[in-house]
Parts: sequence; structure tokens; C-alpha cells
Amino acid sequence: MRDAFGAAVRDLRGRRGLSQADLGSLVFVSKDQIGKIEKALRWPTAELIADLDRELGAAGLLQAFEPNLRSQRRIAQPPPRGVETTLERAALDWLTMSTGEVRILGSNDDQVGEEEVSAVVQQLVRFRELDHQHGAGRTHQLVSGYVAVELEHLLTRVPVDDLTAKTLYSTAAGFWELVGYQAIDLGRDDYARDCYLRALELTTAAGDRLYGGYLLSVSSAHLALHGDDVDQALRMARTGIHGTTDIAEPTVRSAFEAVLARGEARRGDEKAATKALLRAETQLASAAPDNAPAWIRYFTPAYLADEMAHCFHDLGHQVLAQEQAGEALSQIASGHVRRLAIDTALMASSLARAGDPEQACVVGQRAVDLAAQTSSARSRNRIDELRQELVPYSDLKPVIEFGDYVRFALSD
Repeated sequence: MRDAFGAAVRDLRGRRGLSQADLGSLVFVSKDQIGKIEKALRWPTAELIADLDRELGAAGLLQAFEPNLRSQRRIAQPPPRGVETTLERAALDWLTMSTGEVRILGSNDDQVGEEEVSAVVQQLVRFRELDHQHGAGRTHQLVSGYVAVELEHLLTRVPVDDLTAKTLYSTAAGFWELVGYQAIDLGRDDYARDCYLRALELTTAAGDRLYGGYLLSVSSAHLALHGDDVDQALRMARTGIHGTTDIAEPTVRSAFEAVLARGEARRGDEKAATKALLRAETQLASAAPDNAPAWIRYFTPAYLADEMAHCFHDLGHQVLAQEQAGEALSQIASGHVRRLAIDTALMASSLARAGDPEQACVVGQRAVDLAAQTSSARSRNRIDELRQELVPYSDLKPVIEFGDYVRFALSD
């Protein structure tokens, strides 16, 4: 909606022969602000929308955007916070203050019962499957809208008992974790951080220390790796591991160790990365899947293979990276299109680094076909990284044709 509004302003301004500075002077804002509105980098106020509509002679066209812009702006805002909180501060608070006791958040006399909470749990399952299949671009507004309106309203009410409260708050944390994950998929890392902080608050209210550890060791650490902040990723991974030593079952421990290995590999510490991977393998081999929390059951041998492939790729062991990527691809469910696209592109990148550009292009085309089925920025970023790996071979016919194929298949 914000993109459409910006495009409409730009079109109307052009029709009237006005520069951004000219229009800014008419509505008493800077040229820079007009530019940001046209590029969808800033939310226009209701007053500014009315002024633009009047000065551009839009006859109500621009004002017609206002209700939807207002609604979407509310959905897109980070969760409300009293003060700025860093992940490190939140991690320290969690480590020292998370008691494992339920803390009731709502104050509304209208109670929340088990049946309503069960419906919320099922809704989270459905949204996660949609996200796996389609990526954030097609589902983020749907999920974030549900969270901002339905879920946050539910949190104002008082659960009928502590068990219902624990389930509600942990599930709400799962929703905010999903919104944060989707924000990364859309390239909005700052918003993702705020979502993870909100999720951590909710796990603390639920007394769910283990899920709080997951939000630090896996969600927040992966976010840091995505932003190339390896030191923060390692701090987050270690904090979660340390804070759940006595309560984490093997599947959870394996997932935590795998992310720690990713950080060590990105830093280039092969010895530390290998040790962490061995611990992750040992833990997962001893796990009983039925005993694992529902939110970690996705972490199967296929997902561990995915983490290992990334580690070996970063460490320069391309044969091992290809073996693990192939293992992951053979086990990932066909409906998890984004993961298939990312791992296929990783396989292609590894082949390119290993000096086999022709096969890299063959595998890369499969990755492009998968990425084209999603609206995932992460999938497309991995395709871009593959193209960078192929730059040394840019004069080869298969590489030229692959570049043309990417432009054609991912042109939208």
C-alpha cells in the first residue's frame, strides 16, 4: 500500500511538472521527505495525505489511501516498548530474572479459555506451513495483521488458569518469532530484532525458560549471523546454552550447538566449529522426537545437515558441504520450498567454489526455479551470492545463459 501511494504521488507530481522540492514547499515539508514518501521509505501522516491530495489536484485519490495506510502502519510498527532494549540486555535479563513462573499479563475481566487458546495454537501451525511454502512476501501481512489485532487483543484478557496462560503466552511468543523470521525474509532485520524481544518477554511471562533459550540461541543468533555480527551470534548462542543446561532435551541442545558451530565456522575457527558439530550430532542421535517440544520438532537430521553444509561451506570444505547439502535436500519436505531453494543454491555455490561452474549452473537453475515459487528475499539473496561465485567464470556460455535465466525467472 505504501509503495502504491508513493507511486501515485510521483505520477501526479510528474503530471503537474513539479520537482520534489516544489511539492515540498507547497505542503511545508522537505524535498527529502517527499522523496522518501515516493520511495515508500516513510509513512505519510493523515494531514500530509490531505495536503498532497489538495496541492496535486488528486480529487480524493490520495485520500482514499489513508484508511489502509493507517491500518498497515499500525501492523508494521515494532511491538510497543518503554525503552530501547538491546538483545544483549534482554539476554542478561532473561538469564538472571526468568523464574519459570507464570506472570499474568491481561487485566480485562473477560477471561480466555482453553478452547480459544487451542484455536490460536492451530492457527500458528497453519501460518508456519504457509510461510514454509510461500515465503514472507505473500504471507507477512496476513500473519502480522493477525498478531497485531486478534492476538494482542487476546493478551489483554485474563486466562482461566496458569496452564492456559502458559500455553497462550508461549504460543504468542511463537507468533512473534514467526513475524520476526519473516521480517528477516523481507530484509527488515531491525524489525526482526524487536519481534524477537517481544517474543522473549512473552516466554518470560509464560515461565517458559526453554523457549526463551531458543529465541536467543537460535532465532537471535541466526539474526546476528544474517547481519554478519558473528560476535553477537556467538554470545546469543552461548547464553541460551548456558541458561538451559539443566532443562534442554537432546533435540534442543543439538539445535543450539549447531548454531554455535555456524558462528565458529563463520569466524574461521575450524576446531571450535567441529567440536560443536560433533556435540550437535551426538545430541540429535540420542534424541527421542516425541519427547521434544513441538516448536523444535522441525529440527531433524535434514536440518542439522543444512547447518553442517553451511559450516563446511564457510570453512572451505566444499566436498563436505556438498555431501551435507545433498543429505539435507534428500530429506526436506517438498512443501518447504524456501528451504529447498536456499539449500539448492548453497549446493550450487559450493560447486562454483570447487571449480565446477558448469554443474553449478545446472544446480543453480533448479534453485532459481524453486525461488521463483516463493516470495522469499533470503532465497533470492542466496541466488545473488551464487552469481557472485560465478563471476570468475563470467565469459563461459553456461554462466552467461544462467545469468539470463535468473533475470527471466526472477524478473518480478
